[in-house]
Amino acid sequence: MIEGRSGGGPDELHQSAKHILNVEGGGGNSLDLEVLQALLGPRIRVRALGSSQDIQGAARSLFSVHPDWYFLIDRDHQTDAFVEKFWEEFPNPVTCNLLVWRRRELENYFIIPEYATKSEYLKVSEDQLRGTILHCCRKRLFFDAANQVVILIREQFKAKWVEQFPRVTEFPSREAALAKLAGLPELAAKRKATSKLLSQRQVSKLFSEVLDGLTGGTERLEYGCGRWLELLKGKGVLPTVVNRCFRVVDAGGRVLQCPKSVNEVAKELVRKRLADQPQDFQDLVNLIRAKVKAT
Repeated sequence: MIEGRSGGGPDELHQSAKHILNVEGGGGNSLDLEVLQALLGPRIRVRALGSSQDIQGAARSLFSVHPDWYFLIDRDHQTDAFVEKFWEEFPNPVTCNLLVWRRRELENYFIIPEYATKSEYLKVSEDQLRGTILHCCRKRLFFDAANQVVILIREQFKAKWVEQFPRVTEFPSREAALAKLAGLPELAAKRKATSKLLSQRQVSKLFSEVLDGLTGGTERLEYGCGRWLELLKGKGVLPTVVNRCFRVVDAGGRVLQCPKSVNEVAKELVRKRLADQPQDFQDLVNLIRAKVKAT
């Protein structure tokens, strides 16, 4: 992990940290906030900054003013190309210091069976853990696939598909303005494209593509087939897996329940050796470590 300087306690280091990682979330009980602080150590201050859109906006507007601020968001619906661009370019001195998880969200890393089995809180066998993860993911497969289709369709309508008119002189009257609007070829093309996009045939085709990507074309989820461990919604799986497969007790011997138990399991895992962490966690630490050393 990134080592702290000598002298002063952790609180002092945290408050005076020059390097800040801004993550999604809005409160002190955020999984992202607690877990990434445990992963990175006291030399890096981790701060919850709001939604993905908030963080992307801040990353674009603040990179030149605060080059030692970094930004990390969930993958959500983004493509591999979108995600990898940021990992390859970080830190980018002319755009922004933004990273995007390669898996859908932080929780997805803690349902990787090979990683989760390293936890001292695990109370079941590895086979039972793997079975529980698979069962939970199978239950929400079609739900998540349908929601991914909704997001994909919604995103297509957000594109800037028509430009504003450039010349005021072409709009001397109400009639002229309406004629200009009626004559826009983009509107006719959009009506045609929208009709096709929202047709039952197209929605069914899109759903099949999303489902095949998750399952790898199998009838039901199986380990080693598809990208379901990466791209299903981990927030909907991890609490159940922790509740059924892990046992966390506090100093008084009381068994912790979600969300505290989830946070404790995740923090215990990220405090293990860097070499035992998922590759994305290693990459995150090493990228920021290099930036800290450079300054």
